[in-house]
Amino acid sequence: MTQKITTIIFDCFGVICAPVLSGWYNTQSTKSGFVDPNLRAVLTQFDLGVLSEDDIVGYFLKYEGVDSTKEKLRGEIDAYMKLNIDLMNSIKKLKQTGFKTALLSNGNSAFFERKIYPTHPEFKELFDDIVISSEVGMVKPNTDIYSLSLKRIQSTAGESLFIDDRQENVDSAITLGMGGFVYTDNSSFSNYLETIGIGLGD
Repeated sequence: MTQKITTIIFDCFGVICAPVLSGWYNTQSTKSGFVDPNLRAVLTQFDLGVLSEDDIVGYFLKYEGVDSTKEKLRGEIDAYMKLNIDLMNSIKKLKQTGFKTALLSNGNSAFFERKIYPTHPEFKELFDDIVISSEVGMVKPNTDIYSLSLKRIQSTAGESLFIDDRQENVDSAITLGMGGFVYTDNSSFSNYLETIGIGLGD
């Protein structure tokens, strides 16, 4: 990256928030010993807004070994929601020091509206713009959704850095000329920012 970074765009699940649906699935599949080869395609339909939260819960209820009601299972899935407070504080510092910050997430907006925003009302304030795949009918790693995020936040690819936990999603950002970093933990992210001249301070 040769251009000064002015904009940092974050993924949500696997970065700011622990994986919720896949978190529940991974626990349940290990416990009951099943593997669903269709899961990723189903979750993509959820992320596109084709399937609803009720649809996903109903889908999971059909798994062998899952004996629950829709209401109980929804609660079990919701329990996997855990926000990365330290990273949220870092994003707040970045915004306070003049960086544009945005969220670009594969996900269904119903979960944000029902669970994330009411539980953490400060979440929205972290970002200058939020793009959720179900609201725009596009998903990562399709480059169109990155272009949309850049347009909405009024930044160029060259001045923007994209943070995601999936290599394929970061690779798509890089093809557009954005900087990219595969997130694993807060420490390595902070260290990476330091290497490109962005300090978070104390």
